[in-house]
Amino acid sequence: MSEPVSNRRLGGQFVVFWLIWLIVQIGLNTPIEHHLSGWPQELLLDAIKLLVWLGAAWWLLRHAQPGNLSLSNAEQWRPAWRFAAGYLVWGIIVVYLLAQFWVVHHGLTVAANFKPQFWGRYFLVVGVTEEYLFRGYFFNALLQKFSLGKANVIQALAFASMHIPRYLTTVPAMSVGVWISNLLSVFILGLLFGWLYARSRSLWPGIVTHMTWDILVTLFG
Repeated sequence: MSEPVSNRRLGGQFVVFWLIWLIVQIGLNTPIEHHLSGWPQELLLDAIKLLVWLGAAWWLLRHAQPGNLSLSNAEQWRPAWRFAAGYLVWGIIVVYLLAQFWVVHHGLTVAANFKPQFWGRYFLVVGVTEEYLFRGYFFNALLQKFSLGKANVIQALAFASMHIPRYLTTVPAMSVGVWISNLLSVFILGLLFGWLYARSRSLWPGIVTHMTWDILVTLFG
């Protein structure tokens, strides 16, 4: 049986993908956001995200050996219907976000900048692509090397840093405080998604929770 993926190889794979995504953000996503709008913009951005992130996850998993991963690709796509903690976490997330928006906005009001096409990007695309690559490959490989706690922190830090290319390019300029707040929030969410994956041994609880968080924040934030 093959050994777990080496630290050098796993780190190298992450750095290469980080750089690829930065180049995609600069060379494709930024021009698209500047020159297109509406559904043409949305469909192109969605297609790029699906191609780059799912393509990377597929390639990395395809070249992984059985001993490299904690779960096989087939195993991690099995539904976790009996994972009661997943339903509990999802419910807490929904109540927490809705209560937060209710207090901040004095009611649930759809954000002025929300567009119907965001349902595709934030509800369907982001959750699947990011969970498949980060939890389905990187965290999956880390669990074969480290304890759950250590592996979870490493992948959550990597997950947070993966948002930096977008913050540098397609997101309006932010203050240092907002940068830190956003990255800290993504890190905490990464820990939660990692815990759901490890405990359920399935991608689905994380995908559903991830999609729910993104669409509610986009809809009411």
